[in-house]
Amino acid sequence: MQPALDTVATWARDWKVQASASKCCFTTFTLDPKECGGKVVPTLKFSGEPLRYDPNPTFLGITFDDQLTFSSHISSLKDRMAKRRQCLQALAGKTYGAHRRTLRTAYITYIRSVFEYGAAVYFTHASPALRAKIETEQNRCARIITGCILPTNRAALLAEADLPALTVRAKELAATVASRIARLPAEDRAKQLLERDPRPRLKYRAHEAWKRACAQAAEEGRPEPALPDEDALLPHKPCIRRVGQWTLREAGVSDCPAEPFLRVSPEPPWSTHQGSVTFIVDLPTTTRRTDPPDKRREAAERALAALPAPDCSIWSDGSAAGGTSNGGGGAAIILHRENDRRIECLAAAGTHCSSTRAELVAVREALKSLASLPADSLDAIKEIRLCTDSRASYAHMRSRLWGGPLPSLGHVLGGSATLIFEYLRRVGRVDPPVDAATAVAAPAATA
Repeated sequence: MQPALDTVATWARDWKVQASASKCCFTTFTLDPKECGGKVVPTLKFSGEPLRYDPNPTFLGITFDDQLTFSSHISSLKDRMAKRRQCLQALAGKTYGAHRRTLRTAYITYIRSVFEYGAAVYFTHASPALRAKIETEQNRCARIITGCILPTNRAALLAEADLPALTVRAKELAATVASRIARLPAEDRAKQLLERDPRPRLKYRAHEAWKRACAQAAEEGRPEPALPDEDALLPHKPCIRRVGQWTLREAGVSDCPAEPFLRVSPEPPWSTHQGSVTFIVDLPTTTRRTDPPDKRREAAERALAALPAPDCSIWSDGSAAGGTSNGGGGAAIILHRENDRRIECLAAAGTHCSSTRAELVAVREALKSLASLPADSLDAIKEIRLCTDSRASYAHMRSRLWGGPLPSLGHVLGGSATLIFEYLRRVGRVDPPVDAATAVAAPAATA
């Protein structure tokens, strides 16, 4: 490790980067019982200054330990959740208590969110005994939400509170992370790490204990015992890669092709054509979903009548079964310059998709069909009106889905670092800067 630190120190010295060794620390990861727990602490230095050994360093909000059990992090997490539970208890007063739906929302956003940060990494790797500590905190919150008494069955308690077990939630997060990483480019290091298939070394103790219990039950003629956790089926130690891929297989979506992330310009396409693209979402008359259809139709027609006459109108619609599967979209294109000639287009949005994606697919297909028209038809189109009933699609098209303005490195650094960055960018420097004294001494040394 010391040669690697010396390389970093040399790079920092060449590039005039001053690192504070007093703010740095190191730890060791080992499963050797003779070395773990701080029994063997190497002496490491950075730029000649000794580095401090920390058995439980915190990096990006997660506390590590030398055996990667995450026991210190889970203990700290349990205390934080218990402290926030007091706020939930105050909301659930006997005389002024909030509704169950309000309490559940408060728990998910204020308490469970603490658990969810990094849960795909640490909770899938933690032992069942450590997971039970956090599950206990959720059970206490579920009793506050539902008003159930202490002897209530755990499964019935969570079903009454409409909450999944935290082990299930961690698997959902791991599958979500795995599916998002699968959409990254092939050269991305995270995707390469996820698709790597290393030889597993650590056996899963929970799996081995369950197999022993099953064998003993078979010898005694008893039924097979229940799994302590779903991932006890895995013979080797769970991790985000193994659990994420296993969850996707169990859900039946592991063989579905992963659609790559859309790479677009950092600026929305209409940023270079100011004033030529207008978004209108408000109606002249405010309506609600509970209003009669005639009233809502009248408000929509009044809004359309107030707009300038277009050369082309596009009406899009998309939906998915249950909002999650077998989605499809369609659009009707009306060319007003050609006696209201009508063009219809349909497209599948995918076996697993949202209604928002189905709506965006409909818009995409309509624009592709419009772009494929003959040149004389396109020349006659100066103004297009796109009508969609999906507010989510409207928000996606208008804001971050298109990338949005991205901050430069100079904006992120700020201060004097911005000036240094701008100088390096202008001169195109790739070599470290050279001091005046070094520049004078270099020719003499060469001579």
